[in-house]
Amino acid sequence: MKRLLPLRVLAPIVLGMLVALAVVGFAEIGYQRLEFANRAMSTALEMETVVNQTLALIIDAESSQRGYLLTGDPSYLKPYEDALPKIDQSFARLRALVDASGTTSMIEHADRLNGLIGRKLNDLESTLALKQQGGPDAALQLLDTGVGRRLTDQIRSEAQSILDELSLSAHRGATRWASDIEFGRVGMLTMSAFTLALLLVVWALARRELRSREAKRRMMIEEQHRLEREVAVRTEELSELSSYLQTVREEEKSRLARDIHDELGGILVGAKMDVAWATERCRAGLPDAADKLDRALTMLDEGVELKRRIIEELRPTLLDNLGLAAALEWQARQTCERAGIACELDLGEFVLPPDVSIALFRIAQEALTNVVKYANARNVRLEVRRDAMGVTLSVEDDGGGMPSRAASSRLSHGIAGMRQRVRAFEGRFTIRSRPGAGTTIEAFIPLEADLSGEAAGLIAETVTSWPAAANAPAD
Repeated sequence: MKRLLPLRVLAPIVLGMLVALAVVGFAEIGYQRLEFANRAMSTALEMETVVNQTLALIIDAESSQRGYLLTGDPSYLKPYEDALPKIDQSFARLRALVDASGTTSMIEHADRLNGLIGRKLNDLESTLALKQQGGPDAALQLLDTGVGRRLTDQIRSEAQSILDELSLSAHRGATRWASDIEFGRVGMLTMSAFTLALLLVVWALARRELRSREAKRRMMIEEQHRLEREVAVRTEELSELSSYLQTVREEEKSRLARDIHDELGGILVGAKMDVAWATERCRAGLPDAADKLDRALTMLDEGVELKRRIIEELRPTLLDNLGLAAALEWQARQTCERAGIACELDLGEFVLPPDVSIALFRIAQEALTNVVKYANARNVRLEVRRDAMGVTLSVEDDGGGMPSRAASSRLSHGIAGMRQRVRAFEGRFTIRSRPGAGTTIEAFIPLEADLSGEAAGLIAETVTSWPAAANAPAD
């Protein structure tokens, strides 16, 4: 299978496509890494918030409890009571975050923080219970022991340890994030530069290929023009040769007709005169010989008639003696009466050059022959008209029409001959035909405008028609 592009252009394009796919994959991986770092940072921020929130709730609960113990006002217990369920919820969220995303050290600190928070809440509840049982002095004595403060300090210490771990993890995440961003930026710049280089290479190769193709196209166009010129020259030479051969053939027919008329005609006429003289001499004494001689006279008459018909076929004497109109009328009568076709003539007698006259006569002769052979027509109209531009011959029938493409077929020698005769005079030859609607053949031969000569040469114009059964005029 032939490639649309050469390998040196196709290879960079394929490589560029692979690089583009690599860029897409690299971008997707970078996006996933950044997304993971973003989620880790978000989780770390949430854990830090939850740790601080838990620590703040514990301090609020402790402050509320101390205020109640010092003042004895029950309203100071309201923050303490509100903080207890929130501490449980906050630490539960912290524990879930640490278990999901925390390190081993964070998990250990969270476990210790859980125990310390439990002990701290128990201490707060014990102090309140002691106040209710032993009075505020007993509760204050318990506070003076410093157990609650040490627990709070331990809770702060564990919370700070978790916060330090979060800070370290956030720092590592930020560093990795910055590294990923830098790596992605460098990678994208590198791949973009490589892609740009590939595009430049492809552009250069494609431009070179286009130039090469353009050069080849110009060469092909020049070669085509050269071949067209050569074909035109050869066609002109063949046309000239064909015209020359037609002229030579007509001249040869004329010479042959003259030889037949002069030599064979003289022989036949002399023989007929001798046979007629012998017939008269033998009629009284040798009746049988006279009968044979009469038969010989009849055969000589047929020979003379055959000679005359051959001469007319070779070179119509009417064409040379009476002009184109008389020759066409005689030819149409002879052809149509033998075929049983009615013919209508619209002819004008013009003074035409001999080569134009014989060309129009041969075209009409061939057209009438085709009508008789192929058209299956009942009526034919033959027309010759002259104007300032030239002379036009038209042959129209009402037959079955021509088969499709018959007019342009190389096997239609008759049509090709008619077309070549017109082409020799740089004229125009057209055929109009439709199945079942008859055929019209028209040949136009341009002539130099000579109105005075045309007026002087125009003898008569007649419209003649006769049925197919009419008798031919005597020759």
